[in-house]
Amino acid sequence: MDMKFIDAEDEQQILRLYALYCHAFNHGEAEAWAGLFAPDGSFTRLNAGATQHGNFGNPAGTTRGTANLVELAKGRREMFKGLVRHQQTDMVIEPGTDRDHARGKSFILVTDWRDGPGRLAAVGDCDAEFVRTPEGWRFASITLSTLPRASAQPAPSSQPSSAKAG
Repeated sequence: MDMKFIDAEDEQQILRLYALYCHAFNHGEAEAWAGLFAPDGSFTRLNAGATQHGNFGNPAGTTRGTANLVELAKGRREMFKGLVRHQQTDMVIEPGTDRDHARGKSFILVTDWRDGPGRLAAVGDCDAEFVRTPEGWRFASITLSTLPRASAQPAPSSQPSSAKAG
């Protein structure tokens, strides 16, 4: 892990982006959630959720572009019935290739309240690429891997950069 820092104001804006990601997704604001991504931004799940462990069984794959991200969020909202909460924790922001790009790492926790008392439904590793746009910082890509993973599958941060591309 790199100990280099980005400008403090930029880091604050990116941390706010992470928070807005969870708020918009949790409250069914699909357009607002997709608007947190660059127009060609992508969301990638490296592995399918393990339904045998009580997970949702979300499929692996990549969704790219605003319209497709809106549809992804709407579909998950219907599936979760608004009773699932996503949290991102332990965010680490690092410089990217230039001052208009940055990288982030975080953990994601998902709790499921659909059957009454909440339960931890998923835990995972999240890698993000950020880009500064005229509207401010946006996600260029998010790559997510949930536990349990197949024994040969590494966490996203240990993927070669070509494998992380959404």
